[in-house]
Amino acid sequence: MLRMFTTDPIIALVNASADRKARAEKALRYYADRQSDETLRLITRRWSDPTAFRVFTLNVVKKVINKRANLYRIAPRRTFSGMDQAAGEAIYRALNADVVLKRASRLTKLLKTTALQVQWKGTAPALAVITPNILDVVADDPENPARIIVTHTGAKATDTEYSDWTVTGYTRRDHRGHPIRVPGNPGRVNPYGVLPFVPLFDTLPDDEFFLPGGDDLITTQEAINIALANLWRSVELQAHGQAWATGLPAGEALNVGPDRAITLPENGRFGYATPNAPIRDMLEAIQFAMRQLAATNDLSADVFDLDRSSESGAAKHVEQIDLREARQDDIALWRTYEARLWEVIKRVVNTHAPGTIPEGATLAVDFAEMQENLSETERLTNARTKVDLGVWSPVDVLRSENPDGFGTREEAFAELLRRKAETDALCPNTANNGIAA
Repeated sequence: MLRMFTTDPIIALVNASADRKARAEKALRYYADRQSDETLRLITRRWSDPTAFRVFTLNVVKKVINKRANLYRIAPRRTFSGMDQAAGEAIYRALNADVVLKRASRLTKLLKTTALQVQWKGTAPALAVITPNILDVVADDPENPARIIVTHTGAKATDTEYSDWTVTGYTRRDHRGHPIRVPGNPGRVNPYGVLPFVPLFDTLPDDEFFLPGGDDLITTQEAINIALANLWRSVELQAHGQAWATGLPAGEALNVGPDRAITLPENGRFGYATPNAPIRDMLEAIQFAMRQLAATNDLSADVFDLDRSSESGAAKHVEQIDLREARQDDIALWRTYEARLWEVIKRVVNTHAPGTIPEGATLAVDFAEMQENLSETERLTNARTKVDLGVWSPVDVLRSENPDGFGTREEAFAELLRRKAETDALCPNTANNGIAA
């Protein structure tokens, strides 16, 4: 009698996403400067002797992503309402939130979809970035998944385990998908009543959880790596002239050198062939690919140029229009993610340490402004001129310095009055010209 073996549905779900996870894993390797092995494999497909090539890479993926994902370059200001400000800041320090969120923003820009997981380790909360290469999701609504499965890859296939989360349940599974006993949780219950995850998307999702995109970064990086390998091989092969001679028996080698005399037969000739490697053309092709990659990712086309001449602040401002517009989109998204993260943090922390965070406590996030490419003196001179001309008031100056922090003129006006009163109390003899720094 034949026995029928069926694959566990959890394992079937995980295996079905193998191609997507492989693409995410490759992107992570490229971002982390682990490109040489892949470049060598690409060379092996085209050449019978790949050892003739010197493989080296320039990581344009990391350059573009880090330049593009600039939201957490300066830590945002978080204001807590309904609880002590110092206590709220202490929770975020324990989470190492600014470092983790900077990494999360970069990996989300690279991979298009990631997730944050709020964990409890020992006596304190922790925050982790879950990337698509270890993530599977069941979701009709991408922003509100019903089930999340995280793969914990082991040294051997049999060591791999899975964390299987739903709103009501948590099950640790072995490599076959079978439940594993978790100390302290025999009923396999999710103690939080919510998924302790916050999905992150590079753009608003429609009906897909794992957003497509980013192929241009990887394919351009591969093209650049191959071009660099070919360039260096051309340099090595043609860095020196090739000796040649006529009038000698075919196949006879010449022993040449500056300390040797060469004897040729009558009418014999000797010389060096001039190298003709298309070095300049190859460099221009590489530079073209890098500039186009930057331009299509909302960056200045000369972001990779190391020898560009100094430009005026106005010219640099024009170049950054696309980047600023993209940043505003990111601010809108990540302000939502920060609010969702705070609610999950409250649930996890209060589950393990009841009463730590008041249920009604809220969080407001003020992201640092993207600075103009102007010197401090230029910015202050521009602001003062506008005030002197009556085009601006000091309220406009303050809002231009921090528009995200002062959404209304009334807020900026109240803050200016507070600063003026503070300055008068500390320095009563100092004239206040009304322009807030």
